[in-house]
Amino acid sequence: MSNITENLNTIHEKIDSCATAAKKESSTIQLLCVSKTKPIEKIIEAYNSGERHFGESYALEADEKIQKLKELGYKDIAWHFIGPIQKNKTKYIAKDFDMVESLDRPIIAQRLNEQRPDDLPPLEVLIQVNLSEEEQKFGCSVNEIDNLVETVKNCSKLRLKGFMGVGKDTPDLKVIEEEFIKLQGIFLKYQKTIPEISVLSIGMTHDLDLAIKHGSTEVRIGTAIFGAREYNTAPFNQEKVAFIGGGNMSSCIYESLTKIYSPEQIMVSGPHLEKLQKFKERGSGITTDNLEALKFAEIIFLGVKPQILTSVLEEIAHSQESLNHKLFISMAAGFKLSSIEKILNTKKIIRIMPNTPAKIGLGVVAVTYDDEVTEKEKQNLNVMLKNMGLIVEGSESQLNVIGVIAGCGPAFVYRFMEALVSESKKLGISNDLARKLVENTVLGAVSLVINSQDASLQSLREAVTSKGGTTFAGLTQMTEGHFEETMHNTVTASIERTNEFEKMF
Repeated sequence: MSNITENLNTIHEKIDSCATAAKKESSTIQLLCVSKTKPIEKIIEAYNSGERHFGESYALEADEKIQKLKELGYKDIAWHFIGPIQKNKTKYIAKDFDMVESLDRPIIAQRLNEQRPDDLPPLEVLIQVNLSEEEQKFGCSVNEIDNLVETVKNCSKLRLKGFMGVGKDTPDLKVIEEEFIKLQGIFLKYQKTIPEISVLSIGMTHDLDLAIKHGSTEVRIGTAIFGAREYNTAPFNQEKVAFIGGGNMSSCIYESLTKIYSPEQIMVSGPHLEKLQKFKERGSGITTDNLEALKFAEIIFLGVKPQILTSVLEEIAHSQESLNHKLFISMAAGFKLSSIEKILNTKKIIRIMPNTPAKIGLGVVAVTYDDEVTEKEKQNLNVMLKNMGLIVEGSESQLNVIGVIAGCGPAFVYRFMEALVSESKKLGISNDLARKLVENTVLGAVSLVINSQDASLQSLREAVTSKGGTTFAGLTQMTEGHFEETMHNTVTASIERTNEFEKMF
């Protein structure tokens, strides 16, 4: 008997015992074998022991395994996607999986619905709820559930089957039990009005008994079946991180990182120690030696200006330090991946372009990856930057456009707001009141846009525009003043300047 078979027998015995204690039938509780990072040989062992439900977290890794297993004749496996969902990976998830357990945003539901092949049955989905309400945890908040449920109802190729939650990572079982009770209540509430809801997934190895006690119909077990996760590098958030350059954007990313990393795992280098004291006060290392930071870390954020980056990269390249297993993340505008590759002789490079609202968690971070960046590293980057706002992945050519719209866009909005404030003051409104009026007008307009995803921007504009009225008069003047042409010229000028930077480096 193999170790995996023995482990499965042990797990099923525990499920039976917990079900008996909870006065439930063990046949009503599905074991989901969490096979992420596991080779297909181990999945086949579990399959031969009678298991048919397997869970994966990384879309590209899973796609390769699923296709290979189907080629080998294992076509009756029910595949569950249980990890965070990136928008650019939904096409793989939509075609490969039978159930998605980590649905947490309407946009993901819409993409899965659009990309589900017509010849497959509807994709079953569970809504993942952030039970602990920790910022670094994935899942929607309780007050977002209604909107997500309605979105799924309107997706003909999706079927809402229930809810999934992950208990807080704490030894305090009372805290975990309170969270399970909370999600059980949500499950029962929606089950009353949606008969198809039948799955409550809240149990893992350490809290399996509490999960079954509080109505779980599925338990997710990985390590206790297959052994420890088989990563080629250090587990996420155990790597060390360095920032070369401690400016505003490095500070912004640092704040996001410290929600999941200990400050002691981070070092910041810069030419002036006095400007780095804020990092030292938080518990991080500081240095004026870039190579000390390089040697310290596995992940290096390059937070210097494009004009300085060449000299920093050359310093790294001549350091005699092995770079093969280090991941470099550049924030420099106009400095292409190929330019960094030529100097460092590596393709483990990511380019990111955050905008300034990321400082308050409402930003946009444009991301593009070089060839040797692994799926795990991509997943980890999303978690590291999650607290900064929306993460948008694209090709390097798209990065320039995204960077202009998201990076320069705030300045264009500020200019518009300045003009409105100025005109208000000319008409007798005080500066303080004018600013408040404009702030709340813009905030309200943006909030309405965000909360009206089914409405186009044109329809929202037309809803406040009566023909011949005051708004109509103002918009007519904007048209006669060639507003669209001005915006075209504005965006074009910024993109052309970005292209000029690329030629410089």
